[in-house]
Amino acid sequence: MLRSVQGSGRPALLCAPLVCASLLVGCNRVTPVTPPAHGTVVMSGLNGPQGVYLDEQDRLWAIDSGTGGTTVIGSFPGRGGGAPVPATLGTTARVLRVASSGGEASVVVSLPSLGTLYGMVGGARIVGLNGQVYVTNGQWPLPPQPDGTVPARPTGVAAVVRLDTGGPAEVADLYTWEAGTNPDGVPAAEGGIDSHPYGVAALDGQLYVADAAANDLLRVDPVTGAVKTVTVFAPLQITPAGGGAPVSSQAVPTGVTVGSDGALYVSLYPGGAGEEVAGSAQVVRVDPSSGAQSVYASGLNSLTDVRRGPDGNLYAVSFAPTGPGSGAVIRLKADNVKETVLGGLNFPTSLAFNSRGDAFISVGGVGAPGSGKVVRYDFLTGYQAQ
Repeated sequence: MLRSVQGSGRPALLCAPLVCASLLVGCNRVTPVTPPAHGTVVMSGLNGPQGVYLDEQDRLWAIDSGTGGTTVIGSFPGRGGGAPVPATLGTTARVLRVASSGGEASVVVSLPSLGTLYGMVGGARIVGLNGQVYVTNGQWPLPPQPDGTVPARPTGVAAVVRLDTGGPAEVADLYTWEAGTNPDGVPAAEGGIDSHPYGVAALDGQLYVADAAANDLLRVDPVTGAVKTVTVFAPLQITPAGGGAPVSSQAVPTGVTVGSDGALYVSLYPGGAGEEVAGSAQVVRVDPSSGAQSVYASGLNSLTDVRRGPDGNLYAVSFAPTGPGSGAVIRLKADNVKETVLGGLNFPTSLAFNSRGDAFISVGGVGAPGSGKVVRYDFLTGYQAQ
């Protein structure tokens, strides 16, 4: 996702010290601990991991971008007038599963992965609902081809997919929704018809999907596949570091989670001119019924996810504010209080918690094939701010 989001003109890529023995999950008696220098790798060999999920059986799931494929389905115009770049398709994105304590991961299913001008786009996020597992996958469309044709969307691309026992089943085609309604109103001539379903959360039997290319939040009925726009994220007005007139930057929604108050919280990754401005990212609160928005936290950087921890606080993932190795996890509290609880991460994309506050973080969202990992940090919810 982030390679695509960052590159496109219209964004849619050692054990912890022990806490006291009296730690009680779900209570306030959590003894702060100092973050460890390194976590424990519980899954490796991933190709651009984008999402993690823990199920009720304490199994860890991860999803990656894949490596594209060998089937050429079109091309992208070359940069600076250069030769066209082939768009390739293959079923190389994967959903993998392993015991949360570690071990040999197994591939649950493979999904479409698109090789693009900006990198590989495939699996994004995972969520469980009513005993089923759902994922978001892919981005579409390709641009019109030199001969004037428009390639057809492959099944499972720009879609919500259910992981059935017989294989993946497409639940909702979000590109068709985007093409038919264009909720943010950006003209097609300006690249305004674009769908990249990314963050996903479950609430009251429905799926809520952050479309990183369409700049909106959608509600998907997992039974009927019906789609509805909940809210659209207007461009952010960001003041450059050196001052001057604010620049308009797309508000790219990445992560979505359900807060303790039953509202949805969405992380926004500024695209375009505002992407490089420190402190330009936000987390916004969205009423799931009305779509009304309010800023919950601001002054953040390159957010790729937000999740609620078992302590009730929100935790945001900062991808790479100053380059490789600068990613972080930030605890968000009321009144815009922000606490960096874990730093030095290499292109982190997502995180998930178990009930005692251990965090499972996907890292290496950008990197060589096979270099991605999921790392466990014990009792992260008890870490002191750095």
